[in-house]
Amino acid sequence: MTHDELNAKLIDDLKSQFGEVIISLETNYDMVVLTVPATLHHKVTEWAKNDEFWKFNHFIDITSVDYYNKFDSHRFEVVVHLRSNEHNFKFRYKTQLVGDNPTLPTLTDLFVGASWTEREIFDLMGITFTGHPRMTRILNPDDFEGHPLRKDFPVKGMHRGSFPKGSVISNKRREPVVSPTTRPAPVDQALPRTPWEQLREPMRDKENGHA
Repeated sequence: MTHDELNAKLIDDLKSQFGEVIISLETNYDMVVLTVPATLHHKVTEWAKNDEFWKFNHFIDITSVDYYNKFDSHRFEVVVHLRSNEHNFKFRYKTQLVGDNPTLPTLTDLFVGASWTEREIFDLMGITFTGHPRMTRILNPDDFEGHPLRKDFPVKGMHRGSFPKGSVISNKRREPVVSPTTRPAPVDQALPRTPWEQLREPMRDKENGHA
């Protein structure tokens, strides 16, 4: 089948499978894009992976968007990209989420690769995935306040006085500092040269003909 024929078949199959519950179904940049409510998030993925014809068995990515006051119907969207290795064919579907603290069922029971990306969405956007084996932050400390990729997150960020379990570079000796520690001031440009810089200096002199 040609790509256009596959697009047409997928649209027909989605209409037949999910019917009136679909919010929108279109072709965008030559890719079928399905938009559904939160109740269909897991069902669409399960159908796409297990359908005998399509076999969307390649999980590409899951990400999210904060529309913050743009729509009355919803604030967030979670976007999933799947690929059928059988047909060399990609499919995108979006799930609309209402409210400031939305939840969705995890996809880790279908695709293990969704684990870290769901944690990233939880950490940065504040969307919780129920049933996830470890729904904790993945980039920020556990006690971090807020979710940095939300549109209403302060531009200057949240104040933090220390970095638990972290390490930074000392201004004076350029060595790791045992946590907890406070955020360092800007690095002084007049710091002593590192061993690598000292090693490179005679090499540069030789290259420039000053040996």
